[in-house]
Amino acid sequence: MRTPGFAAVLAGLTLAVLGNACSATTSSRNIRTAGLVALVEVTANDESHATVSSSIVIGGASSNTYVVLEGGDRLYAETNGDKREMNATDDGEYEAKFDRGEGEYIVSLTRDVDAAAPKTSGTLPPPFQITSDFGDAPLSRKNDKVTFTWTPGGSGSDVEIEIEGDCIHSEHYNVGGDPGSFTIEPRKIEAWSSDKKKKCNVAVEISHTTQGTADPAFDSDSRFELRQVRKTRFVSGP
Repeated sequence: MRTPGFAAVLAGLTLAVLGNACSATTSSRNIRTAGLVALVEVTANDESHATVSSSIVIGGASSNTYVVLEGGDRLYAETNGDKREMNATDDGEYEAKFDRGEGEYIVSLTRDVDAAAPKTSGTLPPPFQITSDFGDAPLSRKNDKVTFTWTPGGSGSDVEIEIEGDCIHSEHYNVGGDPGSFTIEPRKIEAWSSDKKKKCNVAVEISHTTQGTADPAFDSDSRFELRQVRKTRFVSGP
């Protein structure tokens, strides 16, 4: 039997890696409801607007094999009696927008070949507002604390904060609970080595998240997260 040359083996490995890196799709007609992983989110950026989005995959929550709804399979989102079909934004990804940034949301899957999943449900955390205002004066990475405040606190949701700027390392903070404030101590914001003497705008995103309940007809890896998101900024200096 002829042994393949090194170049042929390398080419085959390269194609395999590239194939694994790419996402795949399959039709919902091929999958029972119990095999569908529904990854659902509701995101409200203010009190009057929210977006419901869902990805459907197979093989676990981290899979990149997306399920395209076909035939009589449909996703719907509902809040306060307003029910809307979720429209495809990409293969296996669906979205609906609402003029309501609070309260309970329900996402349902209807099917004509297998069991429906009628009630993936959860309630958005209460709307909140960021009350800290840093203005345009730079805050020293070496000497200054950076304290974020918001109201109301004590919502019972999980609070996370992300910061990102051109001259600093991006950071993600799990605050734990909802204390209404969070402080980054001096020297905890790190600049890139080439930017230690520079200042830059830092974008801040504060999110409050609660966990809803995925319909038990779905694969057990399914999840439903509902979050309020607010943004602010500050200037980071040496």
